[in-house]
Amino acid sequence: MLTVLFNWGYIFVTAFLIGFVVLLPFERGGAAAGRTPGGGTGTVRQKMTAVLMAGLAAVTVYSQVFSLFAGVGLWANVLLVAACAVIAVVCRRPLAVYWRERAGQCSRGYAVFLAGLVLLMAYGTSRGYMHVDTGLYHAQAIRWIEEYGVVPGLGNLHSRFAYNSAAFPLCAVYSMRWLGGSLFPEGIHAVQGFLALLVGIQCSGIRTLAARRRVRVSDFVRVGGIYYLTVLFGEMVSPASDYFAMLLLLFVLIDWLDLLESGEKEAAPYALLSLLLVFTVTVKLSAAVILLLVLKPAVQLLREKRWKEIGLYLGLGFGIALPWLIRGVLISGWLFYPFTFLDLFPVDWKIEKGYADCDSKEIQVFARLLYDVNLYGTPFSGWAGKWFASLKGLEKLWVAASAACTGLGAVTIVGAGLRVWKAGLEERKNRAREKEIQKKDTQENRPEAGVILPWDWILYAAVLITGYFFWQFSAPLVRYGYVYVLALPAAVLGYCYVQALGKSEKGRRYGYYVFGAGFVLFLAFKAVGLAGGMAASAGEPYYVRQQGYGSFDAVTYDVDGVTVYVPADGGQIGYDKFPSSPRIQNIELRGEGEHAGDIRYGFRENRKEEDAQ
Repeated sequence: MLTVLFNWGYIFVTAFLIGFVVLLPFERGGAAAGRTPGGGTGTVRQKMTAVLMAGLAAVTVYSQVFSLFAGVGLWANVLLVAACAVIAVVCRRPLAVYWRERAGQCSRGYAVFLAGLVLLMAYGTSRGYMHVDTGLYHAQAIRWIEEYGVVPGLGNLHSRFAYNSAAFPLCAVYSMRWLGGSLFPEGIHAVQGFLALLVGIQCSGIRTLAARRRVRVSDFVRVGGIYYLTVLFGEMVSPASDYFAMLLLLFVLIDWLDLLESGEKEAAPYALLSLLLVFTVTVKLSAAVILLLVLKPAVQLLREKRWKEIGLYLGLGFGIALPWLIRGVLISGWLFYPFTFLDLFPVDWKIEKGYADCDSKEIQVFARLLYDVNLYGTPFSGWAGKWFASLKGLEKLWVAASAACTGLGAVTIVGAGLRVWKAGLEERKNRAREKEIQKKDTQENRPEAGVILPWDWILYAAVLITGYFFWQFSAPLVRYGYVYVLALPAAVLGYCYVQALGKSEKGRRYGYYVFGAGFVLFLAFKAVGLAGGMAASAGEPYYVRQQGYGSFDAVTYDVDGVTVYVPADGGQIGYDKFPSSPRIQNIELRGEGEHAGDIRYGFRENRKEEDAQ
């Protein structure tokens, strides 16, 4: 636990300084010109969580770039610390101003709460259930990046490495394995817990409910976020890419609602969140459907013909994705493994197309509990019943609620569309008084605090529904899309609840009391369950050093003089037995001549047998 706190301190300092300087260009010019170079209004850096998220995204891009040339270890951290030192010196004045402002906004009670939350999440990150996939390949993927960076054709050794999640380079740069010693034999795997901590801090924004005495849609989604964190609490110790993606999506969806309900009109904050979505896609490709939210800032920038800013955001998005794309091609030969619709690179280490297509189908049939690629074409009715029956009790509740809320969400979209249509009719009737109408329209487009404009809700609800359907009909394993089945019912029911309360103070007051009472009961219920789980693990010896990855029996085989480990039972291999593959593979090393036997030059299918034939 102490090593987790130490690691988090390092992550906090570096991510904050990098995030601060990354967002700095979007702040300058706000006071003097009313608009920053990025189109912002000086508000994008108000939240500490936003700065840290921007920093984590930037450090991930940096670690991926570094991995293209070397292992992400000591020297990657030396350069990172050097950059942070320069930022601290050059930006010392704006940093001092920022911290004074934050200190003035944080009450003593909230500071005590944050300290307790940090300790709670550090406890959860120090021990718990190590996910099966972490033993299968997560730990090995991180070690490859720590020691070698990216290796051509690594997917031929283990196809799961080709999934190429950007979460693993981030874990590698912060693992601190290079420190060595008994405290860091396998490095620290605490980035997942730090990300969960940031989402927990964001969810704590629900505390303002008592002051405003008015329920918002974001309150409902925050409750869903708190629920997800309690589910994740026992598995935060595992650096699983699925959880990384879900936490990032949850952060963006809540922050997006906060912007809508605060009446934010500038495109910059939404565009920056869209960039964070691009980052999320590099963590888990299946998150790409939520990128549809980018339509909001895109339409606004296009309508106002802000071409420079459009170019800026497109360039930043491409810059975030480029190192991830390059890594993907180097590892597997494909841009988006295991999807083969883009076949652009005739490299010698490319994973065979038929194998990649089969891998893609295996993911989906596994999630549908079919377990046989030959059953890939089974219709929805042929697997949905057994799949739903296998879900846990509350998982069934959330999935059923999501399915129901697709219809209810569609109704709210139609209702919002009707309001837009009526407003358009009114505008056409009064076109003779165009100036007055424009003035009135401008005022009406500034919603009172907590109100979401119809067009904004149409987009938000449509994206949530699309995300749910994408998950349900592709690979509906709950951990792949937990946020999809949480956010949809939470947001739709929240929207209906807020709409039902209307604009009367009496209705809002009663709505506040009912929601508040339900929230308190929810917290009490989850607190009891969480306390029970913590009591059960309190005797485990992880108060100083974090729980390790685990070690498993293995057999070995030889690849051109390199010993490769294979799980003895066909399952998990862990971190220590390196390098590993899931089975004995018919592959060879790419290195030739003086580089023969050097695994840094990568792997490919065995050509010796082909040449012999």
